[in-house]
Amino acid sequence: MSSIRKSYKKILILIFLTWSVFEGWAQTTSSKEKLINFLPEIPGWRLSQEPEFYGPDNLFEYIDGASEAYLAYDFQGLIVAFYRREKDKEPVMTVEIYDMGEALKAFGIYSSERPLEGHFLEIGLEGYLEKGTLCFLAGSCYVKVFSFLDEKEADEVSRLFGREIAKLIPTEEKWRDPADIFPPSGLKTRTIKFILKNFLGFQYLHHAFLASYEREGETFEAFIIQAKDAAEAESLESRWKKELARSAEQSQEKDFAFQAVNKYLQNIYVTRHDSFLLGLLRLSRADDELARNFIREMISLINYKF
Repeated sequence: MSSIRKSYKKILILIFLTWSVFEGWAQTTSSKEKLINFLPEIPGWRLSQEPEFYGPDNLFEYIDGASEAYLAYDFQGLIVAFYRREKDKEPVMTVEIYDMGEALKAFGIYSSERPLEGHFLEIGLEGYLEKGTLCFLAGSCYVKVFSFLDEKEADEVSRLFGREIAKLIPTEEKWRDPADIFPPSGLKTRTIKFILKNFLGFQYLHHAFLASYEREGETFEAFIIQAKDAAEAESLESRWKKELARSAEQSQEKDFAFQAVNKYLQNIYVTRHDSFLLGLLRLSRADDELARNFIREMISLINYKF
Protein backbone atom coordinates (compact mmCIF):
# COMPACT_ATOMS: atom_id res chain seq x y z
CA MET A 1 0.00 0.00 0.00
CA SER A 2 2.91 2.28 0.89
CA SER A 3 4.51 1.76 -2.54
CA ILE A 4 1.19 2.63 -4.22
CA ARG A 5 1.02 5.90 -2.28
CA LYS A 6 4.61 6.74 -3.25
CA SER A 7 3.90 6.01 -6.91
CA TYR A 8 0.73 8.10 -6.78
CA LYS A 9 2.66 10.97 -5.18
CA LYS A 10 5.33 10.80 -7.89
CA ILE A 11 2.64 10.89 -10.59
CA LEU A 12 1.04 13.98 -9.02
CA ILE A 13 4.42 15.74 -8.83
CA LEU A 14 5.13 14.85 -12.48
CA ILE A 15 1.72 16.17 -13.55
CA PHE A 16 2.31 19.41 -11.63
CA LEU A 17 5.77 19.92 -13.14
CA THR A 18 4.50 19.14 -16.64
CA TRP A 19 1.63 21.59 -16.24
CA SER A 20 3.98 24.30 -14.93
CA VAL A 21 6.26 23.87 -17.96
CA PHE A 22 3.28 23.92 -20.33
CA GLU A 23 1.82 27.00 -18.64
CA GLY A 24 5.14 28.85 -18.96
CA TRP A 25 5.47 27.81 -22.61
CA ALA A 26 1.89 28.90 -23.36
CA GLN A 27 2.46 32.29 -21.72
CA THR A 28 5.69 32.84 -23.67
CA THR A 29 4.09 31.75 -26.97
CA SER A 30 1.09 34.03 -26.41
CA SER A 31 3.34 37.02 -25.68
CA LYS A 32 5.47 36.35 -28.76
CA GLU A 33 2.42 36.15 -31.03
CA LYS A 34 1.14 39.42 -29.60
CA LEU A 35 4.42 41.33 -29.85
CA ILE A 36 5.22 40.32 -33.43
CA ASN A 37 2.14 42.30 -34.51
CA PHE A 38 3.50 45.49 -32.95
CA LEU A 39 6.60 45.67 -35.16
CA PRO A 40 6.11 48.47 -37.71
CA GLU A 41 6.43 48.25 -41.47
CA ILE A 42 7.87 51.58 -42.59
CA PRO A 43 8.56 52.47 -46.23
CA GLY A 44 12.30 52.53 -46.89
CA TRP A 45 13.06 50.37 -43.87
CA ARG A 46 13.32 46.61 -43.47
CA LEU A 47 14.26 44.07 -40.83
CA SER A 48 17.94 43.15 -41.07
CA GLN A 49 17.33 39.75 -39.44
CA GLU A 50 14.64 37.70 -37.74
CA PRO A 51 13.38 39.40 -34.55
CA GLU A 52 14.68 37.99 -31.27
CA PHE A 53 12.32 36.98 -28.48
CA TYR A 54 13.00 36.67 -24.76
CA GLY A 55 10.74 35.33 -22.02
CA PRO A 56 10.94 35.45 -18.22
CA ASP A 57 13.37 32.50 -18.20
CA ASN A 58 16.04 34.06 -20.43
CA LEU A 59 15.56 37.84 -20.25
CA PHE A 60 18.88 38.07 -18.40
CA GLU A 61 20.64 36.98 -21.60
CA TYR A 62 19.67 40.29 -23.18
CA ILE A 63 19.69 42.84 -20.32
CA ASP A 64 21.80 41.04 -17.70
CA GLY A 65 21.14 42.14 -14.10
CA ALA A 66 18.46 44.64 -15.12
CA SER A 67 16.15 41.69 -15.76
CA GLU A 68 15.32 41.42 -12.05
CA ALA A 69 13.57 44.80 -12.07
CA TYR A 70 11.39 43.74 -15.03
CA LEU A 71 10.56 40.37 -13.50
CA ALA A 72 9.44 42.17 -10.33
CA TYR A 73 6.66 43.71 -12.46
CA ASP A 74 5.56 40.33 -13.88
CA PHE A 75 7.34 40.71 -17.24
CA GLN A 76 5.75 38.52 -19.95
CA GLY A 77 7.99 38.80 -22.99
CA LEU A 78 10.35 40.98 -25.05
CA ILE A 79 10.73 41.24 -28.81
CA VAL A 80 13.86 42.87 -30.25
CA ALA A 81 13.97 43.92 -33.90
CA PHE A 82 16.82 45.43 -35.92
CA TYR A 83 16.11 47.70 -38.90
CA ARG A 84 18.17 49.17 -41.72
CA ARG A 85 17.70 51.06 -44.97
CA GLU A 86 18.83 49.87 -48.39
CA LYS A 87 21.99 51.99 -48.16
CA ASP A 88 22.96 50.71 -44.70
CA LYS A 89 25.33 47.77 -44.37
CA GLU A 90 24.48 47.28 -40.71
CA PRO A 91 21.25 47.83 -38.73
CA VAL A 92 20.90 51.43 -37.55
CA MET A 93 17.66 51.10 -35.56
CA THR A 94 16.80 48.77 -32.69
CA VAL A 95 13.25 48.33 -31.39
CA GLU A 96 12.56 46.72 -28.01
CA ILE A 97 8.95 46.06 -26.99
CA TYR A 98 8.44 44.73 -23.47
CA ASP A 99 5.12 43.02 -22.80
CA MET A 100 4.32 43.67 -19.12
CA GLY A 101 0.87 42.09 -19.17
CA GLU A 102 -1.08 45.20 -18.22
CA ALA A 103 -0.67 48.98 -18.44
CA LEU A 104 -0.16 49.54 -14.71
CA LYS A 105 2.78 47.14 -14.57
CA ALA A 106 4.24 48.73 -17.70
CA PHE A 107 3.91 52.10 -15.97
CA GLY A 108 5.69 50.65 -12.95
CA ILE A 109 8.88 49.71 -14.77
CA TYR A 110 8.71 52.83 -16.95
CA SER A 111 8.36 55.10 -13.90
CA SER A 112 11.34 53.41 -12.24
CA GLU A 113 13.56 54.36 -15.22
CA ARG A 114 12.01 57.71 -16.20
CA PRO A 115 14.22 60.78 -15.60
CA LEU A 116 12.86 63.72 -13.60
CA GLU A 117 13.76 66.06 -16.45
CA GLY A 118 13.91 65.40 -20.17
CA HIS A 119 12.34 65.99 -23.56
CA PHE A 120 8.91 64.50 -22.93
CA LEU A 121 6.57 63.74 -25.83
CA GLU A 122 2.89 62.97 -26.28
CA ILE A 123 3.33 59.49 -27.63
CA GLY A 124 1.38 56.52 -26.32
CA LEU A 125 0.55 57.24 -22.68
CA GLU A 126 3.81 59.14 -22.15
CA GLY A 127 7.31 59.13 -23.56
CA TYR A 128 10.64 60.92 -23.63
CA LEU A 129 13.43 61.32 -26.18
CA GLU A 130 17.12 61.62 -25.42
CA LYS A 131 19.91 61.55 -28.02
CA GLY A 132 18.14 59.27 -30.45
CA THR A 133 16.67 57.01 -27.77
CA LEU A 134 12.89 57.08 -27.39
CA CYS A 135 11.16 55.38 -24.44
CA PHE A 136 7.39 55.34 -24.06
CA LEU A 137 4.33 53.57 -22.68
CA ALA A 138 1.62 52.16 -24.92
CA GLY A 139 -1.12 49.83 -23.74
CA SER A 140 0.45 47.05 -21.69
CA CYS A 141 3.87 47.58 -23.29
CA TYR A 142 7.03 49.50 -22.49
CA VAL A 143 8.78 50.44 -25.74
CA LYS A 144 12.36 51.52 -26.41
CA VAL A 145 13.62 52.71 -29.78
CA PHE A 146 17.36 53.20 -30.30
CA SER A 147 18.93 54.92 -33.29
CA PHE A 148 22.60 54.85 -34.24
CA LEU A 149 22.36 57.68 -36.75
CA ASP A 150 23.61 61.25 -36.25
CA GLU A 151 21.70 62.91 -33.41
CA LYS A 152 19.32 65.12 -35.43
CA GLU A 153 18.41 62.36 -37.87
CA ALA A 154 18.30 59.85 -35.01
CA ASP A 155 15.68 61.89 -33.15
CA GLU A 156 13.51 62.21 -36.28
CA VAL A 157 13.68 58.52 -37.13
CA SER A 158 13.08 57.44 -33.52
CA ARG A 159 9.96 59.61 -33.47
CA LEU A 160 8.80 58.05 -36.75
CA PHE A 161 9.23 54.51 -35.44
CA GLY A 162 7.64 55.41 -32.12
CA ARG A 163 4.53 56.89 -33.73
CA GLU A 164 4.04 53.84 -35.94
CA ILE A 165 4.51 51.40 -33.05
CA ALA A 166 2.10 53.35 -30.82
CA LYS A 167 -0.58 53.04 -33.53
CA LEU A 168 -0.27 49.25 -33.50
CA ILE A 169 -0.55 48.71 -29.73
CA PRO A 170 -4.15 48.74 -28.46
CA THR A 171 -5.01 50.96 -25.51
CA GLU A 172 -6.10 49.40 -22.25
CA GLU A 173 -9.62 50.45 -21.29
CA LYS A 174 -9.15 49.95 -17.54
CA TRP A 175 -6.08 52.21 -17.42
CA ARG A 176 -6.39 54.95 -14.81
CA ASP A 177 -3.82 57.76 -14.73
CA PRO A 178 -2.09 57.52 -11.31
CA ALA A 179 -1.97 61.32 -11.16
CA ASP A 180 -5.75 61.28 -10.69
CA ILE A 181 -5.48 59.78 -7.21
CA PHE A 182 -2.97 62.28 -5.79
CA PRO A 183 -3.79 65.85 -4.68
CA PRO A 184 -2.43 68.19 -7.38
CA SER A 185 -1.23 71.01 -5.10
CA GLY A 186 2.51 70.67 -4.51
CA LEU A 187 2.86 67.49 -6.57
CA LYS A 188 6.26 67.41 -8.26
CA THR A 189 6.01 66.75 -11.99
CA ARG A 190 6.52 63.16 -13.12
CA THR A 191 7.50 61.80 -9.71
CA ILE A 192 4.64 59.30 -9.38
CA LYS A 193 5.82 55.69 -9.28
CA PHE A 194 4.06 52.36 -9.00
CA ILE A 195 5.66 49.59 -6.94
CA LEU A 196 4.05 46.20 -7.49
CA LYS A 197 5.84 44.30 -4.71
CA ASN A 198 8.06 44.81 -1.68
CA PHE A 199 7.12 48.46 -1.05
CA LEU A 200 9.82 50.23 1.02
CA GLY A 201 11.40 46.83 1.66
CA PHE A 202 8.31 45.40 3.38
CA GLN A 203 7.60 42.16 1.49
CA TYR A 204 3.90 42.07 2.36
CA LEU A 205 3.15 45.58 1.03
CA HIS A 206 2.11 45.54 -2.63
CA HIS A 207 0.38 47.63 -5.31
CA ALA A 208 1.71 50.93 -3.97
CA PHE A 209 1.83 54.37 -5.55
CA LEU A 210 4.44 56.88 -4.39
CA ALA A 211 4.72 60.59 -5.26
CA SER A 212 6.98 63.49 -4.23
CA TYR A 213 5.61 66.77 -2.87
CA GLU A 214 6.63 70.21 -1.74
CA ARG A 215 4.06 72.06 0.37
CA GLU A 216 4.23 74.81 2.94
CA GLY A 217 8.03 74.77 2.78
CA GLU A 218 8.10 71.04 3.52
CA THR A 219 9.19 68.26 1.16
CA PHE A 220 7.77 64.77 1.61
CA GLU A 221 6.39 61.74 -0.17
CA ALA A 222 2.80 60.53 -0.26
CA PHE A 223 1.77 56.92 -0.74
CA ILE A 224 -1.38 54.96 -1.55
CA ILE A 225 -1.47 51.17 -1.22
CA GLN A 226 -4.38 49.36 -2.83
CA ALA A 227 -5.24 46.10 -1.07
CA LYS A 228 -7.55 43.53 -2.66
CA ASP A 229 -10.29 44.36 -0.13
CA ALA A 230 -10.96 46.08 3.22
CA ALA A 231 -10.08 42.96 5.21
CA GLU A 232 -6.64 42.70 3.64
CA ALA A 233 -6.09 46.45 4.12
CA GLU A 234 -6.87 46.08 7.82
CA SER A 235 -4.47 43.15 8.13
CA LEU A 236 -1.68 45.00 6.29
CA GLU A 237 -2.20 48.12 8.40
CA SER A 238 -1.99 46.18 11.66
CA ARG A 239 1.16 44.32 10.62
CA TRP A 240 2.90 47.41 9.26
CA LYS A 241 2.11 49.58 12.28
CA LYS A 242 3.48 46.94 14.65
CA GLU A 243 6.68 46.69 12.62
CA LEU A 244 7.05 50.48 12.40
CA ALA A 245 6.48 50.81 16.14
CA ARG A 246 9.19 48.24 16.91
CA SER A 247 11.82 50.10 14.89
CA ALA A 248 10.64 53.65 15.66
CA GLU A 249 12.43 56.17 17.81
CA GLN A 250 8.93 57.14 18.92
CA SER A 251 5.39 56.38 17.76
CA GLN A 252 1.81 57.20 18.71
CA GLU A 253 -1.75 56.65 17.54
CA LYS A 254 -3.40 59.97 16.69
CA ASP A 255 -7.04 60.65 15.95
CA PHE A 256 -6.44 60.70 12.18
CA ALA A 257 -3.40 58.44 11.66
CA PHE A 258 -0.62 56.40 13.21
CA GLN A 259 2.57 58.48 13.42
CA ALA A 260 6.14 57.27 13.89
CA VAL A 261 9.68 58.60 13.66
CA ASN A 262 11.87 56.21 11.71
CA LYS A 263 15.58 56.35 10.94
CA TYR A 264 15.04 55.82 7.21
CA LEU A 265 11.48 57.00 6.61
CA GLN A 266 11.81 59.99 8.97
CA ASN A 267 8.36 61.17 10.08
CA ILE A 268 5.70 58.84 8.70
CA TYR A 269 1.90 58.95 8.96
CA VAL A 270 -0.19 55.87 8.12
CA THR A 271 -3.96 55.42 8.02
CA ARG A 272 -6.54 53.19 6.34
CA HIS A 273 -9.61 54.01 4.28
CA ASP A 274 -11.73 51.14 2.94
CA SER A 275 -9.33 48.93 0.94
CA PHE A 276 -6.53 51.53 0.90
CA LEU A 277 -3.57 52.36 3.12
CA LEU A 278 -2.37 55.91 2.66
CA GLY A 279 -0.25 58.56 4.26
CA LEU A 280 2.95 60.57 4.18
CA LEU A 281 6.59 59.80 4.81
CA ARG A 282 10.01 61.44 4.85
CA LEU A 283 8.74 64.61 6.53
CA SER A 284 11.69 66.31 8.21
CA ARG A 285 9.55 67.00 11.28
CA ALA A 286 6.20 65.97 12.70
CA ASP A 287 3.50 68.20 11.21
CA ASP A 288 0.07 66.99 12.25
CA GLU A 289 -1.81 69.84 10.61
CA LEU A 290 -0.20 69.32 7.20
CA ALA A 291 -0.61 65.54 7.45
CA ARG A 292 -4.23 65.74 8.59
CA ASN A 293 -5.23 68.11 5.76
CA PHE A 294 -3.31 66.14 3.15
CA ILE A 295 -4.80 62.80 4.20
CA ARG A 296 -8.26 64.36 4.09
CA GLU A 297 -7.61 65.44 0.48
CA MET A 298 -6.38 61.96 -0.44
CA ILE A 299 -9.47 60.30 1.02
CA SER A 300 -11.71 62.74 -0.83
CA LEU A 301 -10.01 61.84 -4.14
CA ILE A 302 -10.23 58.12 -3.43
CA ASN A 303 -13.95 58.43 -2.71
CA TYR A 304 -14.42 60.33 -5.97
CA LYS A 305 -12.23 58.16 -8.22
CA PHE A 306 -13.10 54.74 -6.81
